[in-house]
Amino acid sequence: MWDWLGEALAVDFANTTRRFGDEERELLEAPDDLLLWAELERGRVPVVPAGDVRLGEIRTFRDDVKALLHAAVEDRTPPAPAVERVNARLRAAPLVPQLRDGDALLAPAAATAPLDELLARVAHSAIELAAHGGVGFCDAPSCGQFFERSRISQLWCSHACGTRARVARH
Repeated sequence: MWDWLGEALAVDFANTTRRFGDEERELLEAPDDLLLWAELERGRVPVVPAGDVRLGEIRTFRDDVKALLHAAVEDRTPPAPAVERVNARLRAAPLVPQLRDGDALLAPAAATAPLDELLARVAHSAIELAAHGGVGFCDAPSCGQFFERSRISQLWCSHACGTRARVARH
């Protein structure tokens, strides 16, 4: 189910819904789904205790991230409420660069609950993508996933999606 992970953190988080035909399906149906997602993103996000998962809040935040990414793809101004909520998430758990073993890493500025740190890391990634672009949206049949563009003219997330889209067009 999570075989597409490895893009920017905001892209991976936004892609926790999946399109099947014309229907978008939720992949974060239960707290364990977020825990598995976080485990697969290990090293990029903290481990979240099972009892700390606030699924409704997480889904709402995911929709805000998707709104920012859609605006970036369409080269338009993102909706102000989504921008404010994403900014607020990062203000609540600020991340600052720290030098660790010769590498610059983002770390929480103060003690932060793991879920709040995870969402702050996603917010940071979303803000970077919204500001600098480089994200696309694959509108191939049964895809509907965000992706990081490897070239400006890239329309689909993969060759398979490109083939499906061209076949559907004919």
